[in-house]
Amino acid sequence: MKTWTKLLCTMALTFTSAVFADAASAKPLRVGPVQNYGALGTSGDKIISLENQKEVFLRGVSLFWSDATGIQYYNSEVIAWAAKNLGIDVFRFAMGIEFYDSDGGTTDTLSDGYSYKSAPETYITKIDQMVEAAIENDIYIIIDWHSHRAEYEQDLAVDFFSQMAQKYANVPNVIFEIYNEPVNTAWSTITSYANTVSAAIRQYTNNLILVGTPSWSQLTSYGGVNYSNIAYVLHFYAGTHKVSTYGTRITAAKNAGYPVFISEWGTTAASGSGTPDESATNEWISFMESNQISNCNWSLRQYTSSIDQSSEESAIFGGSSSLITQEALDNATYTTSGTIVKNYLQSYMRSWADTLVAGQSGSCHFDSKTVSETDGTVALNSGCSYTSSNTDAVTVSGSTATIVSAGFSILTGNDGSLSVIVVEAKPQQTSGLVDFTCRYGGVCTESHSMYNYSGASDFETLLATKLTTTEGGTMTFQSLNPEIFTVKTATCTNTSKCYGATLNAELPMAVFTGTYGSGKLVVTAPEVTGYRALNDTITITFAKGQTRLHSKFKDRTLALGETSEANALPDTLLKDAIPVTYTYNGEASTPYLTKVGTTIQAGLQNAIVKIKATSQETDHYEAFEGEITVVVGDSTLAVNKEEVEAIPSVSMAKNPLFRTEIQGSSLILQIPQSGLVSWAIYTPAGKVVAAEKQNLSAGSHLIPLENIPAGSYVMKVLQGRKQASFHWYKK
Repeated sequence: MKTWTKLLCTMALTFTSAVFADAASAKPLRVGPVQNYGALGTSGDKIISLENQKEVFLRGVSLFWSDATGIQYYNSEVIAWAAKNLGIDVFRFAMGIEFYDSDGGTTDTLSDGYSYKSAPETYITKIDQMVEAAIENDIYIIIDWHSHRAEYEQDLAVDFFSQMAQKYANVPNVIFEIYNEPVNTAWSTITSYANTVSAAIRQYTNNLILVGTPSWSQLTSYGGVNYSNIAYVLHFYAGTHKVSTYGTRITAAKNAGYPVFISEWGTTAASGSGTPDESATNEWISFMESNQISNCNWSLRQYTSSIDQSSEESAIFGGSSSLITQEALDNATYTTSGTIVKNYLQSYMRSWADTLVAGQSGSCHFDSKTVSETDGTVALNSGCSYTSSNTDAVTVSGSTATIVSAGFSILTGNDGSLSVIVVEAKPQQTSGLVDFTCRYGGVCTESHSMYNYSGASDFETLLATKLTTTEGGTMTFQSLNPEIFTVKTATCTNTSKCYGATLNAELPMAVFTGTYGSGKLVVTAPEVTGYRALNDTITITFAKGQTRLHSKFKDRTLALGETSEANALPDTLLKDAIPVTYTYNGEASTPYLTKVGTTIQAGLQNAIVKIKATSQETDHYEAFEGEITVVVGDSTLAVNKEEVEAIPSVSMAKNPLFRTEIQGSSLILQIPQSGLVSWAIYTPAGKVVAAEKQNLSAGSHLIPLENIPAGSYVMKVLQGRKQASFHWYKK
């Protein structure tokens, strides 16, 4: 794909491991292509099953770049839904390495949290989760080195694919795509790289390897990789690449004895924009079907990114919401491109369970049955008795099958015939609750607030605005740590805080007891039609408050001898009149300015003074620390410039939960709630030298700023109405 959504998050990529077990312990819960074919390889110009030598033809999807927009679809619910509802046989893990640049350049860098180079362990964890999803859904996963300059990343790729090949040596679901799209790279360079990486893989496994080809995988060259089970890649976008030209390249490669895999194709122009070309797409579909060319469509994501609001015509789903639950996917709208792709995939959906036992006959044989794990029992052919290959999923007594749990079982009838029962897992209900923190004073995260909702306590927070799950199950709530918070159901009577559907409604509330710490809340709900029972545990934290200084405590420039307005240096914090202590460039006083009451009296020398405000921790409030920079006169003529350069900078914004700090050549951001954060660095003349908008999760984030030249700057950080600014002298 030649375009992308710019990554907007630094070091914010987090994965919830509790949702997943481990690929090593995963087992298939349905029958798909992997049960039929096993590990894949090649023979002549064909992709085949290494187990039974049958020719293999797969249809599937590619996930979007594994960045802030795409990564949301890298979850087991999405994969399970796509396998069941779109009938995908394969999906592609498009792992970003370091750069986006589609020309092979290095100007557009993936942010650290979404770059394999900077966060390898995070990606290894995510790959394991997605391999597990592939195993459970019995489909193939392509682990794709999604780069346009892999020859410059060879050492990193060798290490990565060595790990992956060793870890998944015996996992038939895994396919390795070692180079996404070379650009203007000589074929000799590509084959040298491919031979080196393939050698690392072949130490452990013979699973299929896909090799990208020159000019954005346009199949202008092929051959020369000296290992078995190698297929060569072609990518096409129907609006740009016509069958009459590019289809002949596939035919020529196959006639020369080389198998081809289309690991990425789209309905639009190569840019990913413009109206899908349905006529040209249908020509390509006809070509792929008649030539049995395995393929993955780009891409499984929504039309408008919820991160930066950019749009992608080749996206499958419409709208701007990330669709990460099966319920959301069930109700999804489709783009024009998505409708074409959905119709294509669904029209060729296969009953893999019937294929698995094809040719079976006899009075006890039956067509495969798909049942729910809550169905209880299923009547089989009367007069027959059966044995089950998987009693964890299905047990049999005579001609009655008892459903145990999700999975599948091959039943052997007393006439020797084989039949299959697939037990589908029901999706879990959603409570909408996630971990959150409330602080003394009422400030909470994740859209919670602490007020007197019921008239009984000032330390209440609503757990939900209704007593049922999204799917309709009645929720119950239990505190495992009543010393920190208790739980009750009460009428919401506070007319300024309870309104609309919540006013006078019976709602679940947590009540903090006054002890600071973290506690566990168990949320349960019985199963409802189509969904299994809910059993969630979330963490609720009650913490000391964080207070702030008067808004006049801020960065400023004063003329020589000038006096600031009042409250520039307040004596106390705004909450509980907590005393404040000031230091000036790390000292108790400075010759360059004087605190007079709550004002600042500038001295008569050009100088820069970093004023740090601190307070002690109290029974209900955390210690406070904030910093401003006061320039007296002209900063470029400051007599103490070298002294100031050695002092770390800290800035507290108007909201004390929002903190910025320079450490060395990096910016540290601490934010209370997830959301869009903007920052910019200015020269004294007002020129912007760096700026970024980033969608950050709550918590602390490190943003490297090594590329900023040495010099004097002003840095500004903004999130909603919360802001901070300070002077920064970079050596």
